[in-house]
Amino acid sequence: GISIRRVNQVWNEYQLTNQVPDIGKENGRPQKPVEQWEIDMVRQTYQKYRVSADTLERLILRDFGKHIGHNRIHRIMLTLGFAKKKNKKDIRKKDWIRYERKHSLTAVHIDWHYNDKTYVFAVIDDASRKLLALLECDSATTYHSIQGMELALQQGKIKQCISDHGAQFISNVEGDSKFKAFLNAKSIKQILCRVKHPQSNGKVERWFECYDYHRSAFATKEEFVQWYNEIRPHRALNFEMLETTMK
Repeated sequence: GISIRRVNQVWNEYQLTNQVPDIGKENGRPQKPVEQWEIDMVRQTYQKYRVSADTLERLILRDFGKHIGHNRIHRIMLTLGFAKKKNKKDIRKKDWIRYERKHSLTAVHIDWHYNDKTYVFAVIDDASRKLLALLECDSATTYHSIQGMELALQQGKIKQCISDHGAQFISNVEGDSKFKAFLNAKSIKQILCRVKHPQSNGKVERWFECYDYHRSAFATKEEFVQWYNEIRPHRALNFEMLETTMK
C-alpha cells in the first residue's frame, strides 16, 4: 500500500507544479558513485573484523573518523565478494528472546560439530560469549570432550555445563558416564537440553555457523580464537560500545 505521508507528498508537489509527479523506484536522487577510498576502507576493515555492514559502519566511524552508510557499505561488500544478496525470507522480523546468566563462568555451552572434514568441540561462556576452549579433532569422543572442558577450566571455576544428549556427554545404556563423572569431580552441574530442541543450546549452535563461515580465513586455530575473542565485536553484548567477549 501507499502511506498517507506519501499521498500528501504527491498531492503537494502536484499543487506546486500543476503536473503529475513521476512515481516509481527509479525516480529518486541518483546514487553517488562509490569512491576508491571507500572501497579500500571497507576492504581493510572487513578483512580485520569480518562483520556485517551495519557493524562495519560503526567500526569505520570509530577507527577512521569517516561515515559511510551501512547500505552503501553493503553494496561495496557485494562487489568485493564479502556479502551475499539477502533473500527477503532470510530477514528476521522479530527480535531474539535472550536467556543468559549475568556473570561469566556461571554456565557454559558445549557441543560437537562436523564441518565435512573436522570434528569441532567448543565451550562457550553463556554470559560473555567468550570462546573458552576449541578443539579440532579427527573424532568426537568423551575423552576429547573432557580434554576440552579441562582447557575451559583454566579460565576459572565453572558452575554449570549445558549440553545435548550426545553420546559423548551421557551414557546411552545403563552404566556410568565418564563425562558426567568428570563434571561431578569438578563440582559442575550438568544441564541437559530437551531432546530434539536445539534452541536450548542455541548459543553454541550459532557459534558453529560463525566457525564454518570464518575459520578458513585464519591459518591457525589460535588466530581464529584471538579474532573471535579479542577483535570481533559481538552484537549480543554492549553493541553500542562495540564490545568484544574480552571486554
